[in-house]
Amino acid sequence: MSSIIRIQDLRFTEYVTPDAIADRVSAIGKALDERFKGVDSIITIITLKGAFMFAADLIRTMHTPMYIDMVKASSYKGGVTSTGTVTLSGFTEEFEGKHILIIEDIVDSGRTIYALLDALKDRNIASCTITALCSKPSQHDIDISQEFVGFEFQPVFIVGYGLDYKEMGRELPGIWRCID
Repeated sequence: MSSIIRIQDLRFTEYVTPDAIADRVSAIGKALDERFKGVDSIITIITLKGAFMFAADLIRTMHTPMYIDMVKASSYKGGVTSTGTVTLSGFTEEFEGKHILIIEDIVDSGRTIYALLDALKDRNIASCTITALCSKPSQHDIDISQEFVGFEFQPVFIVGYGLDYKEMGRELPGIWRCID
């Protein structure tokens, strides 16, 4: 693959290799298994669409019994920065008394995580753990524990491994950063 690719009207260069991602995902999976040691089962909530690749690979590294739920969370609307408004849809599981694992693709402002936590707050859950493939701490609007974060980045726009630009680029096996 070329060192520079074009997606729609922007150019990108590889930022994190597939091997580096695989190593980090495996380490997060082991840490999460340790976190949930002694728990009968968890409910895993995957944020769609961006976290699907990370979630699939992460879940396959774990040994903790789990139910899987998916929620569609959207705040980009086709641009390169969050609109600031998060739309959630799709909760289907009963959460009362359950240990929850939220799998997120990227934490920019943190508003998606905040919206998910807000949606869970009145459901009497036992615990909530958050894992994210990527985080941009300098852009966080709210304080969020980042116990299980894959990679921390400066505020650059990235695609690949589930992350997109105008719904394209999700299929890339690595993470690519915008150079335009």
